[in-house]
Amino acid sequence: MQGNARQTKAETLLSAKDNNDSTFSFSNNMDETLRNIRKQDSAKFALRFPSMRSSGNEHEQKIMARCTRGSAPKYNKRIQGFTMNKLRFHSVGLLGRKEEIKTICACLGRAMQPEKQTKEVVMISGYSGTGKSSLAFNLKEIVNSAKGLGAFVTGKFGQYQSGEPLSAISQAFGELCHKILSSNANKKDGSSLCDEIEEALLSELQNEVSLLITIIPDLAEIITSKNPPTKTSNKTTSGARQTGMNYALRVFTRVMSSYFSPLVLFFDDLQWADVLSLEIIELLILDS
Repeated sequence: MQGNARQTKAETLLSAKDNNDSTFSFSNNMDETLRNIRKQDSAKFALRFPSMRSSGNEHEQKIMARCTRGSAPKYNKRIQGFTMNKLRFHSVGLLGRKEEIKTICACLGRAMQPEKQTKEVVMISGYSGTGKSSLAFNLKEIVNSAKGLGAFVTGKFGQYQSGEPLSAISQAFGELCHKILSSNANKKDGSSLCDEIEEALLSELQNEVSLLITIIPDLAEIITSKNPPTKTSNKTTSGARQTGMNYALRVFTRVMSSYFSPLVLFFDDLQWADVLSLEIIELLILDS
């Protein structure tokens, strides 16, 4: 009886095995249990229990050295690429969005029909961090690979930029101007893409080009005429100025759509958009 009682004491050690069949001991005394596990495989314990791991680089190097020691050659590359305390999912791609990708690709396909080009509006809603922007950017490669004729440009509204009207629209059209400058290849007749776009805008807008440049500053790198358009008078009423700006943006979008097909404008964080931007977006959608 005394022997059985001794065996049932709290200090009695129980034997167990881990996944790698290495035997170690547990004890009701936590400190003794930790010492036993560390003696068996301190490196494995440190990796499984980050709270017990030292933050020093020297200790991490010792752990990695022990992990790699005696490993098969085919596993060495995997272990060498291991990074402490980091999980990386960027290489996985977008998962669980097949139906959504199929829907937006169908919209893009309708917009790219050569016999009947249409305008498509796609609204992507959802909680923050659920991959709304990543879903939209799936179209970028498709659009940009459309025989070099497509353009996918983005603009992002900011929570604290409500005092800067048209900030995202200016950003998106500015990106489009940079695309024009980067693809400004001379043609057989000696003209360039910049020259053609400049001529088209000046013929339609004339002096109102200066108003367009105030909205899209990057456009000044394309409009390089020796006889620059005169600026609109400051005495113009706000209503007339708004009408002129609306017309200028409509003409600009039409001209760009004639050179880039399809032309995709992606506006992120639309919930922070100012009223004027929403009115302009609606105007561009309804323009025929």
